Amino acid sequence: MSSLSTVRALVLTGGRSRRFGGVHKPSIPVGGTPVLTRVHAALAAVPVDGVWISGPLDGLAEGLRGGVRQVFERPRYSGPLAGIAAAVADMPEDPQAVVLVLAGDVPYTDATDLALLARTCASTGNAVSCADDEGRLQNLCAAWPDPLLRARLAAIGDPADTAVRRLWEGVEPALVPVSVRSVEDFDTVEDYRRITGEAPPRCPRADPGCGGGAG
Repeated sequence: MSSLSTVRALVLTGGRSRRFGGVHKPSIPVGGTPVLTRVHAALAAVPVDGVWISGPLDGLAEGLRGGVRQVFERPRYSGPLAGIAAAVADMPEDPQAVVLVLAGDVPYTDATDLALLARTCASTGNAVSCADDEGRLQNLCAAWPDPLLRARLAAIGDPADTAVRRLWEGVEPALVPVSVRSVEDFDTVEDYRRITGEAPPRCPRADPGCGGGAG
């Protein structure tokens, strides 16, 4: 059994949201609350010992911003692996820590599921992930022992424009069951409607099916 105990969270909010018309997805309200604030609330309920946000803070309530560390991938828009690397580089090394690696555009992130990821990582000393309803490994709903995550990033080298799945090379993750909604992100307006049952509050200009678009 591992003695890993400290739980940190790393949330990715970078990217251009091209398929959503350039509107920053973590800032979009769902049920009246922006997605990033919803993700933060789930993390607070785990609870975690620190939150690093790699990318813009748009969508995070002003009163919560003082309690997070913000970093940016280098160069900007060079992909989620670069965002992960930037956040990990900013974290103090802690061989007893678990790092939750999460997407910032999942509106129904569930604290119970995140706690299961963290507990399993702590008890096994292994990287832990889950699968969606089609059996695909979720790179951005995972928990990593701090030393293993750093070792994988060091082995990869330059993370810019490199696929996140490379983190798993040579790693056999433990898989835990999570709710379908905990891994449902949205890339398009249609995804948003399907997942939330709501009309998007702002029409992305680039979506021709969004009721005429925004001016």
